[in-house]
Amino acid sequence: TILANRGLLCYNNCNNMRKNVVRKGVEHMLPRDRHAAICDIIKENNIILIHEISSLFNVSLETARRDLEALQDRGIVKRIHGGAILSSATDTAGEDTPHAASSYEEKRAIGRKAATMVNNGETILLDTGSTTLELARNLKNLKELTVITHSINIINELIGTHIKIIVLGGDVQNDEQFIYSHVTEQMLRQYFVDKAFFSCGGITFSDGITDYGVVLDRNNIAHHADETILLADSGKFGKNARFKACEISLLDKVVVDAHLNPAYLKKLRDSGVEVIVAEVADTHADTE
Repeated sequence: TILANRGLLCYNNCNNMRKNVVRKGVEHMLPRDRHAAICDIIKENNIILIHEISSLFNVSLETARRDLEALQDRGIVKRIHGGAILSSATDTAGEDTPHAASSYEEKRAIGRKAATMVNNGETILLDTGSTTLELARNLKNLKELTVITHSINIINELIGTHIKIIVLGGDVQNDEQFIYSHVTEQMLRQYFVDKAFFSCGGITFSDGITDYGVVLDRNNIAHHADETILLADSGKFGKNARFKACEISLLDKVVVDAHLNPAYLKKLRDSGVEVIVAEVADTHADTE
């Protein structure tokens, strides 16, 4: 499977990682020291998986997830399905750059702006991802809204509110905090939504939209949505993730932060995609 193949990328290095960590003494390692060790491993191997953190540091899967979330919030790593990679915004010394520190704010700004595109009474699809989670956090004041999702984090965020949640069923992917199997895709085909929001791992104009692991079929999403909307921070542009997700032509709109290179903005507009720019500083936005 895709997840198994991705896991094999780090398998050959696991023994060396384990030896290095054992030498550091995991039994008495403080969280900050564990975070530093995780960063060292990612720098050496380019990727680390949640189950590897759990095994190497003798911590629970939930603790491993929290470690990666903390490092992502600092802009040091980028969460992918089942693990993390080194953030492109982090320099070779492993210190936070100004852009790394602002990446989380970019996602928040995109989420806030995307929420203004959702109207009372609509039915929307929210795919899994940190940016779609930020969108979900800004929907709670809407009335008679229905959210269809397979993201456990989004379910947890919205549960207990007046928003109607429809959960796409299937197998729970514990390491990745979402639900996915062939059943998930079958359930998606039963619904039609006003707007579908999803994110990605990378965007290039030669290869389209790419991601790091299992994602909902983007063509399936597009066929069941009046509008298909990509949420992507500027750091996603100009790079490919591991797997092809869809063509840019599948998109109706893209919500991106104002740090995006103007050349990419022009190419998106020229391709017929409506670009909505979220200003990070004051959270205002302009439609291109």
